[in-house]
Amino acid sequence: MKPPPEETSKDDKPSGTQSTFRLGSLLILLGGVGVTTALVAYHNFSSVIEAAHRIGWGFALVLLIQVSGIALNGLAWRALFRSEKSGFTNTLFILRWIRESINYLLPVGRLGGDMVAVRLLAARRRDVNTAAASVVADKTLEVLGLFLFAVAGFVILFESGVNSNSARYWAIRALGATFAVLVAFLAAQRWGLLNLVDRVVKKFSGMWGGGGEGSNNISIHETVWGIYGDVPRLILAAFLHAVAWVPGALQIWVAMRYMGLETRFLDAFVIESLTMIICSAAFVMPASLGVQEASYMTVGWWLFGIPPAAGLALSLVQRMKDVLFGVPGLLVWQGLEGKHLWSLWRRRKK
Repeated sequence: MKPPPEETSKDDKPSGTQSTFRLGSLLILLGGVGVTTALVAYHNFSSVIEAAHRIGWGFALVLLIQVSGIALNGLAWRALFRSEKSGFTNTLFILRWIRESINYLLPVGRLGGDMVAVRLLAARRRDVNTAAASVVADKTLEVLGLFLFAVAGFVILFESGVNSNSARYWAIRALGATFAVLVAFLAAQRWGLLNLVDRVVKKFSGMWGGGGEGSNNISIHETVWGIYGDVPRLILAAFLHAVAWVPGALQIWVAMRYMGLETRFLDAFVIESLTMIICSAAFVMPASLGVQEASYMTVGWWLFGIPPAAGLALSLVQRMKDVLFGVPGLLVWQGLEGKHLWSLWRRRKK
């Protein structure tokens, strides 16, 4: 009697869907690089570099401001937890830094960093369902914060007397699109998305080391909607997320002032709010390559007469800042992963 043929695991080779996704991600990445290169080349590479070079020591101030943005986002995430031990806030600051580093520097559709954050919380013996629910709620409130930030930017734009009907036309539609995305995200959470997240987390919870402190059998769906039911914490987190976008506007204003552009902070606020709305809509583009460059260039020139080369220089400064913060964030992530693996190895040796 012949032995039954060995079953081939589906995980041994990538599926057609996985291969298509990887190919699509690569093509999107190459497209973004191409658009960015074309914009810089068209507007004279030397003039763009010269505009960025004029910032000089102002770049150190831009980097310092970045810390405040990460801290505010970390505090917003912390607001979703009811009671934790001392030092937990610092842990969330570091994990927020790692989330942003992964989502910016790696082609993961701005979600990979959030999945890693769940894993790292679970590795620290946090209940994996609570960790996943906090990340989902935090991501939702981050979008809400962007919406509120954009509303403020549009109010400033309309009150500034910018005589451009087309500006108002596109601003209103961009705001409507962001609101639609937020509503769709909430609807998806209510009607099935969280059940899918629940299944994924259950599949990997053993590998992540979940089930430690505060372990419970409540589903992620119930935990997320329990967080949404805590209105005071929800309002605080949403407010902090909205304020966390303001340092980006401050960075733009500082960079423009050091470039020699006599612009108001409110002008920088409008530029940043519109640009971030556009970039968030292009979330599938790794690091918003091409989209960010085109947005800074066109919005600044279109509304406030900022030279396109200066707009591209602003984008270059933002990218330099994100890389300088992101690379160390990736190194910290790998260090934490290595520390966790080392502790697991020692535990098995005992």
